[in-house]
Amino acid sequence: MKITGRERVLRVLNGEIPDRVPLDLGGINNSTMHWKVERDLCGLLGFPYAGSLIVATDQQVVVPDERILRHYGVDTRCLYIREAFPWREEGGVFYDQWGIGRVFDGEYYSMRVHPLAGMTPREALDACRWPDPRAEARIEGLAERAESYGGEHCLILEGFREACFGLPSWIRGMTDFYMDLAGDPVFAHEFLDRVLEWNLQVMHFVMGRLGKYVDVFKFSDDLGTQASLLISPEMYREFIKPRQARIVREMKGYGVKVLFHSCGAVRPLIPDLIEIGIDALNPVQISARGMDPRGLKDDFGDKIVFWGGGIDTQESLPRLGPEQVKEEVRKNLEILGRGGGFVFAQVHNIQPDVPAENVDAMLEAFRERRDY
Repeated sequence: MKITGRERVLRVLNGEIPDRVPLDLGGINNSTMHWKVERDLCGLLGFPYAGSLIVATDQQVVVPDERILRHYGVDTRCLYIREAFPWREEGGVFYDQWGIGRVFDGEYYSMRVHPLAGMTPREALDACRWPDPRAEARIEGLAERAESYGGEHCLILEGFREACFGLPSWIRGMTDFYMDLAGDPVFAHEFLDRVLEWNLQVMHFVMGRLGKYVDVFKFSDDLGTQASLLISPEMYREFIKPRQARIVREMKGYGVKVLFHSCGAVRPLIPDLIEIGIDALNPVQISARGMDPRGLKDDFGDKIVFWGGGIDTQESLPRLGPEQVKEEVRKNLEILGRGGGFVFAQVHNIQPDVPAENVDAMLEAFRERRDY
């Protein structure tokens, strides 16, 4: 009996083994591709290029062309909420809804201005501008997009970015934010609580309007570098974990699964993520310290779904030849797919230095080995 992509992903998230490993490409803004890759892949597949739906402006990544997704049998689709209003440009600096300023370098928009940097904690709280959490612009057209998929695919609510750790550091500036955590915990807790409450208002507004379509809610907080955590486990458990736990708890009240994204060497925190109810972890950065696929699968494979880790996107995907790409995909698919608990995706977004032939090789290798 044929099952839909939606059923396939949800069975994995429920601890079951479906007919094959599910495939995600572009269901979240960490499993998609730069628009130049989409253009080149369309060319390789013989599809006239129709332009891109760019969803994360800073990263210049897209909701992939529907023809690409159907060609490879992708099981996921993205419902990407927007900011309250478009970015504004002043003197070559582009400002988002928070007043965070970015400069375009030809490929990406990189942060340069942090609106609360350099202020005292009290000045920062007084000066913070809180965008309208219920702006209609956030969800414009998303109900229609969801309806167009006809229940065939797993729909992922995306666009909340780094809710509890990343966003506060972008607003405050990383140096000041880390100093707040270490030196002024009273302010840090108050600031983080305000950011959390704002995020929850957005989440409840969006779910109130789109919740009947959503299968998976995804949020992020990048907590790791290549070699270590950004903050100690103790500091994470004091400042970040309780707030993430509340997001998970309130979102699960809508009956959705929760997908959490953090790059880096986050192995020490995986038990904490399991404890607060995270259903799946992305991107499974297999090149980071402690993130060996076999060890992760052996230690946590029966407790959390690994969503990603199909191939390294920093070195392997841009630099290997197509046959070598296929071999790495086969190896990781065999390890992480064993016994279920795995949604295939490359480790992170496909960057513009990746040949379209390598993207095709990755997805064809998945197609060849996706059955259990």
